[in-house]
Amino acid sequence: MPSPSIQTTRLHLVPFTPAMFDELYHLFTHPSVRQYLLDDTIVQPEWVHDAILTSQRSFEDHGYGLWAIHMRAQNSIIGFCGFWRFEHLAYPLQLNYGLLPEFWNIGLATEASKAVIEYGFEQLDFSEIVAAADVPNKASFRVMERLGMRHWMDDGGITYFKLNRPLFVAQDGQ
Repeated sequence: MPSPSIQTTRLHLVPFTPAMFDELYHLFTHPSVRQYLLDDTIVQPEWVHDAILTSQRSFEDHGYGLWAIHMRAQNSIIGFCGFWRFEHLAYPLQLNYGLLPEFWNIGLATEASKAVIEYGFEQLDFSEIVAAADVPNKASFRVMERLGMRHWMDDGGITYFKLNRPLFVAQDGQ
């Protein structure tokens, strides 16, 4: 299955590639990004390399993975968004996103996530989409709520939100 790019009003989302390694390493090792996403662990270069390859394989095998987020007028990576498997968590397949802090609080996480959710429902035929965040990550909860997700469950220090596939009624003019 080809790895599709996604366009929004302000953003261009492109599946991870090895050529993005330096920018992704900077993103994943940024203290504000890793605080909640990686339990404040400083990842090694091998972790980023593996994440890129895992995402590419996931796109090939399942049609989903992680997209690098770019502002449409720029080439630099400002964040990521996509579906990722966390085998050790209560609900393994999750919507996952993160942005460099200079791009926080202007609706970009919501915009990117909304486009990825639409892709999940329309292209992958998901029946539901789940996202999770550490309890202290209130900003992520607000993004999930703006996406229409509702609190689903708590598991230890993680809070899960869920969005069910919308039911569309066809309008055929009758």
